[in-house]
Amino acid sequence: MNIEKVNTPEIQILGGGPAGLAVGYYAQKRGLAFTIFEAGEEAGGNCRTLRQGDFLFDTGAHRVHDKDPEITREIKHLLGDDLHEVSAPSEIYFGGEFYKFPLQLGNLASRLEWKTLLRIAGENLRLRASRTADNFGAFAVEKYGPTLANLFLLNYSRKLWGVDPHALSIEVSGGRLKGLDMANFLRGLLMGQKKRPDHLDGSFLYPKNGIGMVVDSLCASIGRERICTNCRVSRLVHSAGRIERVVVNDDIELGASTVVNTLPLTLSAKILDPLPSAEVLAAADAVKYRHLVMCVFGLDRQSFSPNASLYFPESKFPFTRIYEPKNRSPDMAPAGQTAIVVEWPCFDDDPVWSMPAEEVRNEVWEALQKFQVLAKGEVVSFGAYKLPFAYPVLEVGFADRIGSLVGYFRKFNNMHLTGRSSLFRYVHMHDLLRVGSDLVEDLVAVHRRVD
Repeated sequence: MNIEKVNTPEIQILGGGPAGLAVGYYAQKRGLAFTIFEAGEEAGGNCRTLRQGDFLFDTGAHRVHDKDPEITREIKHLLGDDLHEVSAPSEIYFGGEFYKFPLQLGNLASRLEWKTLLRIAGENLRLRASRTADNFGAFAVEKYGPTLANLFLLNYSRKLWGVDPHALSIEVSGGRLKGLDMANFLRGLLMGQKKRPDHLDGSFLYPKNGIGMVVDSLCASIGRERICTNCRVSRLVHSAGRIERVVVNDDIELGASTVVNTLPLTLSAKILDPLPSAEVLAAADAVKYRHLVMCVFGLDRQSFSPNASLYFPESKFPFTRIYEPKNRSPDMAPAGQTAIVVEWPCFDDDPVWSMPAEEVRNEVWEALQKFQVLAKGEVVSFGAYKLPFAYPVLEVGFADRIGSLVGYFRKFNNMHLTGRSSLFRYVHMHDLLRVGSDLVEDLVAVHRRVD
């Protein structure tokens, strides 16, 4: 869509990632006038499906979780027969062994040495004082004991987030450790592991040709004429608690009525005109982001592994995760071939972020041989891709900094915040659609009161 053809819409949605598209999708269903402004050449943000030769892969190990029945029905309506149920496990590779992920103590019992198992059991049976940990490192040790924490949790967290686990907020633990408790440990140790634990996160929904099908379907429903790509929001002019004008590409000014902001608030703070206080800017500057370098190898082999994702906590592997798109959908690779996507998180001042693609390939290739020997002749294609600002680093004290940022922006009475980047919440596709639906209903209610 050409920015020059944009009239001032009733609602301006800043950012065309999944959060912005979710709002646009429900806004068009409710008959609201809006325009989505996206800085990139296409919508979707970091939730797209790319093509490398005959191979398809997502910009991340995305999936659709069937957690909200209404949203699941909506996605099924959008994709029809192209949405399939997938059952594929995920595992951790450590010390030459595979461990189920999320971790299950019964599974650990069948892999670890008895001395290690007894040490873990002793640490977990020991009575401990009430939990007072104020960081993830202390939380992991306090909850699971030093042996288990050091084996699987602290080393991986250090690689993923790029900082000492004791500098991370407890919130990075998420909900994927819920199977780790003493009852499960003893049950697995004495009775063996259940074939399918209740908490195994191995089933999900996935589109036939990648997660980008969801994005494409949302765009088609919204109407491409309402999505303005190559439109970077460069300034937000405000006065008296309102966003008065949105400036696009430095010199195109549009009057603002209702603004839905999905941009990172660290960026939003710096494009406000006038700028906010030094304290607000300091809070924005204090938030760190992890970038992601993705190496994609197209392979002339039927399969690399049976897993949806493989995790690598050991430092000898520079990457943290490998996923195989074909294990989500066979249509992601040609018959008889497969591809692997290798994720290497980093900061913008880490060497890998500015490393030439061939050098990245060589380092990843060398590390891969320590896991599974691949012949160079098996590689039919390769590509290195960079995803900036993949996720914020949740350090100790981040909640206060983010709280001050969110609180500041919520003072603008015509601005609404949504999305992972704007609210700094680790959310999934179904969460974004739910929040988008709820936000649009709030906007409809406001418009009715005004009328």
